[in-house]
Amino acid sequence: MLEGNKVSDEAADISVREQRVFKHEGFYDILCLFGVWFLQKAFSQVRALTCTNLLSDQVLRVHPTEGQRDQLKKLPETFPAIDFWTGPRGSGPVDIHVSWAFVGPVKVFLNRHRINNEVFIDDVQKNIDNERSFRPEQMDLASFNYNVYHTLDEIQQWIDDITASSSIATKMSVGFSFEGRQFHAIKLSKGGFNKPAFVINCGLHSREWVSPSTCLYTVKYFVEATTGSDETSILNNMDVYVIPISNPDGYVYTWTDDRMWRKTRSDNQEVCIGVDPNRNWDANWGGPGASDISCDDSYYGPSMMSEIEVQSQAEFVGNIPNVKAYIDIHAYGQLWMFPYAYTYAYALDYATLNVIAGHSASVIQSVHGMRYKSGPISDVIYQASGSTADYFYDKQGITCSFAAELRDTGRFGFVLPEAFIQPTAEETFAGLKVIANYVTIGECG
Repeated sequence: MLEGNKVSDEAADISVREQRVFKHEGFYDILCLFGVWFLQKAFSQVRALTCTNLLSDQVLRVHPTEGQRDQLKKLPETFPAIDFWTGPRGSGPVDIHVSWAFVGPVKVFLNRHRINNEVFIDDVQKNIDNERSFRPEQMDLASFNYNVYHTLDEIQQWIDDITASSSIATKMSVGFSFEGRQFHAIKLSKGGFNKPAFVINCGLHSREWVSPSTCLYTVKYFVEATTGSDETSILNNMDVYVIPISNPDGYVYTWTDDRMWRKTRSDNQEVCIGVDPNRNWDANWGGPGASDISCDDSYYGPSMMSEIEVQSQAEFVGNIPNVKAYIDIHAYGQLWMFPYAYTYAYALDYATLNVIAGHSASVIQSVHGMRYKSGPISDVIYQASGSTADYFYDKQGITCSFAAELRDTGRFGFVLPEAFIQPTAEETFAGLKVIANYVTIGECG
């Protein structure tokens, strides 16, 4: 046994839930969870090993005071397997995904430190099981249903079909992933030379399934637009580029192995696989809000721009002429944000961006009543170095650079049921049209 890695008092407390361990269905699950726990106690760097069966896992919503946030930051030192769905940085509640075997000890920790908490999701696996419908594969436009979640193969086939059937949609290669998967953008254009361009990126964090679904709907709205519509007016004035999946390896992994996987799947000869593709960009890389521990979900990578997916997107967008707007679409939290993420200092274009983001949030609310908070990323959510929005704003000079967090505010979190895909897409598209309109009137440079 290694010295200095004794189980803390918090971990030693046995709850009623833990006493059910050997009654829990699936001996593999027991071995997995306690194997992970042992490895994490023996090797303090291992913080993100997980078991793919999340039966009886819970998400705890914690309401810390400002001083208690420092206590929360120490939680992974005792319970390395926890997964912060929303981090302890910034303000507002903190959502923590806890493996079923450690729910009791984590609650003991929180209660001992008088940190207000509640069970927000009682059974993560149950939510996953209810998240999507079981259906035949949909590999043609005739059977394609936009109101269900789709595999990467289905999305790739849809890209082929939609671009083949529409005169305004063109398939373009963005690049390749670490595991060799090619990923694409769809250019939506009515022709013309050197028109302003608006780039919409989805699926950077692989577990945020409603993001790619929203991008598919966005393309649908443009392709099916009628004469005189808002969509037709937008394309008369600019070209729109939509990247439905920018982290294909991670997305496939969420379907085949671990629904809660967030990062890329690159093997950098570290303790753990993968890099957070939204901490890897050349935007104060390695600074506040990013981790140097390879097993953390916010691991910034072995070097700046190390991920081929990041390199590919940077080059692809850089080669598009006259890009005036960019947005990176994530989930969850209902936020409409802009630079900076890595610093609390205001961007040079703060006034313009604040007006556009506020207008977007207002229009979004008018669709289905959903309230989105707007403002600089570091103010609205937390500091995050190495992000897309900061990179495209600072390094590629795209004035109207944004980052969005779609539905919901945590009741389902990353496991948003399919019934919410269409309303989420509808309100998001309303917000995207606001940005496009500001591009049209010249407010984005």
